[in-house]
Amino acid sequence: MNKPLILPMLTALLGIVGGVLRSMSLLNGYEPETLLPISGDIFQTALIAVCIISAVIFGFIAFKAKNEYTADFETAFKPKNTLFKTISIISAFMLIAGGGTGIYMSATSQNVSAFSRVSEFALWILAVASGAAIIFTSNVLSKNLLSETNAHFIINPMFWAVFDLIVVFKNNASSPFVGVYSFKLFPAIFLTLAFYFLAGFLYSKPKPKMFIFMSCLAVFFSLTQVIGSVIAGVSAPSMWGIASMDIARYVCIIGGAVWVFSLLTGFLSANAKNAN
Repeated sequence: MNKPLILPMLTALLGIVGGVLRSMSLLNGYEPETLLPISGDIFQTALIAVCIISAVIFGFIAFKAKNEYTADFETAFKPKNTLFKTISIISAFMLIAGGGTGIYMSATSQNVSAFSRVSEFALWILAVASGAAIIFTSNVLSKNLLSETNAHFIINPMFWAVFDLIVVFKNNASSPFVGVYSFKLFPAIFLTLAFYFLAGFLYSKPKPKMFIFMSCLAVFFSLTQVIGSVIAGVSAPSMWGIASMDIARYVCIIGGAVWVFSLLTGFLSANAKNAN
């Protein structure tokens, strides 16, 4: 395996492990009737340990590099092959599909308050806009057409991730089940930070190592949350049934994580070639 692929593959593997542990924690660490946490759940302890160990590994690999990473956006993130661009398009269509589905469900749902309907419409519209922005950004990068007039499209996914964080917190802020909904927040938090440091290559002082670190955490927590919730929802629908809105959100989260994964892989590959 090429060295630039080691960190992304390790991140994905740890995310899958985290997802399995998350599902086992949901299935075994909460009372079926009340959903109150059960003291001493080994799977919850193992999940926390994997999260901490993963963060330490990502930080060590990201910050231990002796040579500075390139800070030139066009060089670091220009699509190098068809696979890179194909993955970007797949992630874009996931965001568009998830956002479009969310818009439809928000418009047709009869059990949503006017306030919630407005916030959900904004979230799903931003998801669709982010998918379109990913397609546009990949296109202009591949053709060397990136300029100050169109670079603002790069920050669109960050606004979607921020708004996703706001909506999830709004819907769960009064919930006593912190252990359940906290993992819903982590993907949005770290996707926001990954997109923020991505935009930093164009709009502020580039911080490549922070981009690598936050991208790894974004992919890890996205996989952990989505895989864990889906397995638990399928295995115990009476406890952890997955609502239609959750499915749309999970599609969007994986779409955002896939794009971050492709950017991370491309970035590390570009720097490996530059080092040689």
